[in-house]
Amino acid sequence: MASRQMLQSLLPSARMKHVARSHLFLHPKAGLRRNKFWKETMQSDVLVFDFQDGCPPGMRSTVAEGLGLAHITYPNMKLSVRVAELERDETHESGSTILDELSVSMKQKQVYWIMLPMCDSVDDVKEYINMINYIDPSWLTQHGGLQIICETPLGLKNLQDILGNHKEIKGVIAGGGDYFRFAQCENNLLLPQFRWDVLNACLCHGVVPIDTPPLAVGLECGLAERHFQSAHDSGFRSGLLLHPLQTKIANNIFSPCPDKVEEYKEEIYPWLEKRQTGYKLNSGNDFVGPPHMKQKHWYLKHHDNIRGKATTHIESVDDTVLSRVPVLLSKAKSMNGGFEGGEDTNATEFLNTLVMISLSTTCHPRHNDLIANLGFSNVKVSPNKSYRDARYVSSQIIGRRLTSSGYVIVTTKVQILDESHQTLCELERRLVERKLEFDEYDNADEGMYSHLSEDLKNHKRMTVQRVKYMIDQSTLIESKSIKSVSTGIHYQYCDLLHLDAPLHHVEEPTVPSTLHLSHHALDDCENLSFKNITFHAPMKSGVEYIATTYVVRDMEVEEDDDSTWHLSVLRDGGGKIFSSALFQASV
Repeated sequence: MASRQMLQSLLPSARMKHVARSHLFLHPKAGLRRNKFWKETMQSDVLVFDFQDGCPPGMRSTVAEGLGLAHITYPNMKLSVRVAELERDETHESGSTILDELSVSMKQKQVYWIMLPMCDSVDDVKEYINMINYIDPSWLTQHGGLQIICETPLGLKNLQDILGNHKEIKGVIAGGGDYFRFAQCENNLLLPQFRWDVLNACLCHGVVPIDTPPLAVGLECGLAERHFQSAHDSGFRSGLLLHPLQTKIANNIFSPCPDKVEEYKEEIYPWLEKRQTGYKLNSGNDFVGPPHMKQKHWYLKHHDNIRGKATTHIESVDDTVLSRVPVLLSKAKSMNGGFEGGEDTNATEFLNTLVMISLSTTCHPRHNDLIANLGFSNVKVSPNKSYRDARYVSSQIIGRRLTSSGYVIVTTKVQILDESHQTLCELERRLVERKLEFDEYDNADEGMYSHLSEDLKNHKRMTVQRVKYMIDQSTLIESKSIKSVSTGIHYQYCDLLHLDAPLHHVEEPTVPSTLHLSHHALDDCENLSFKNITFHAPMKSGVEYIATTYVVRDMEVEEDDDSTWHLSVLRDGGGKIFSSALFQASV
């Protein structure tokens, strides 16, 4: 079908589609620890570990070690691994070099693609596939996919056959460096033709084309920007990078232009409703036909695919936020006899955790699309770490699910980081967001990423019925009347954290999640760790509530841990539950 030959907007693996504008090759030692370019590295869509040309002699074990640590160094990032070419494979008693590299790669669940170099034929790819299936016959069907580098004359000649015979291939890299080495020519002469040959083969088979990298950093001289722009103008929406500082440039160029998005939105509705075409009114002689409008429609879909799915956002912590948020939280608590507000507030564990959680809510690029915050889970503050050391907030989408009402539940992993990018606090956050207009259904309802733990993938929201059941099985240890925060503090807090979601700015605004949580009576808790925080109903300002705390006797909660669990519940005078928090602590 002709429609299947449209440029692919997202790079698939076996089960999911991914934003993949930038593929950054990592230094052999990069996986061992978070280095000074960690922030820029994390903003690349795909990270590439390299056992081939980028791996100097004697460094294969270092690359393998870094790959094994990738879930710590680069949490939740999508990874690709380039293995050695078949000509360099060396056999040994238990297998071969490539088998070793594949085995290490496939053990790391964040690896979604194996990158195959120097493939001349269908049989070359088949040989790699046989090795992958020998290790795990389900990997290519249940988890990952292949990328091949088209970098030899025979590989280019046979590319159509290779793609036609191996549906496991999800992306093709235009390997300009080696191809032009074989051809002994200047790449600026034949690069347009080479790109076109790769692009056309990819279009024929529904595979994502990925451009060759610029061979110099090229930031100040503009070489990198010109290279990526040239690739974009040639039809590519993805490219290889050799330096982390190129990430921002590549992502910007391979993303739709915001001004064009607004322009195209105005033009697309008459086309979608009435298939309206012809000469543009008052334009002189501009003709708009079906090809133009279909291209604009694709452009809008591509924009919403990126906006809805771009997985990693990292923001710096504003010093003003860091100094003022504890003061506002303290003022909210002091209204009900909690810790007193002030610039020199000594942070209790609860206040320290509250500030960390509040910072997590700032790293969201789509506040205007936010419908509700369902809650947080697995809130872990590193021992002896203070919010005062926070310098960055990293937020990553790890799952999306479409609801029956047409909204999207988005699960994000958030980390609060210090100056050296070490984790101070981590948590999961679940939001209800408006579905973007041109976000395609299967992308919005993709579920949780397959590299996640079973506990995360099987997360079940704490329902009101579940809370009531736990209360019946628990022992009450404290009950306290409280009054919710004033509208003055509410608006100061929203302004400070730039919380622009409409629900915070209506006639009776909803109190933001962290301010809501601050009303729980947990000021005297030590060794505090939240398993689940759920917001069951919106809190309003200036309303009376009751905060109760229980020791949980529910064996379903305690079976995985010998520690004592507690449940804190916030409800109104009529018994309606507004929020619950399941936690471990010394009370």
